[in-house]
Amino acid sequence: MTPRGFAAAALAAMTFLSAQVAQAGIDASDASRVMRAMQDFGFVATMEKDEQGDPKIVSRVSSTEFRVLFFGCTDNTNCSSILFRAGYDLKDPLSALAINEWNRQKRFTRAYIDDQGDPFLEMDVNMALDGLGEENFQDTLDWWRVSVEGFEDFIDW
Repeated sequence: MTPRGFAAAALAAMTFLSAQVAQAGIDASDASRVMRAMQDFGFVATMEKDEQGDPKIVSRVSSTEFRVLFFGCTDNTNCSSILFRAGYDLKDPLSALAINEWNRQKRFTRAYIDDQGDPFLEMDVNMALDGLGEENFQDTLDWWRVSVEGFEDFIDW
């Protein structure tokens, strides 16, 4: 192989490997990477563990503290999906009819009420296989932000 041919082959291999790294994006197998991506987006985020020892990220949108829970974990690592969850402690209970109205009108989040009428907002994100690209994850974080702020208005928070 000529030096020029070798250089072209090396460049092609580097380009391929760079593309593979760029496509890797963000997945739930690396909770600290998820937290860093949230921080890069502008969220203050800290890492904790849930009752099972799986990763849990605590963060905030507006006046609302929320959690990012990790699911499908093997030995508390290598998780496959995440769940964004925010809960609200209301003075007056919210009705199931109101929650149904939210769920009928919204696409990416779902809401429910607990046995005391306090509402919760959730959004699942499947990150199995090859995860999400960085821009797609940033967009997901923005969808969550918009949903939380809209839900706060909806429940008069």
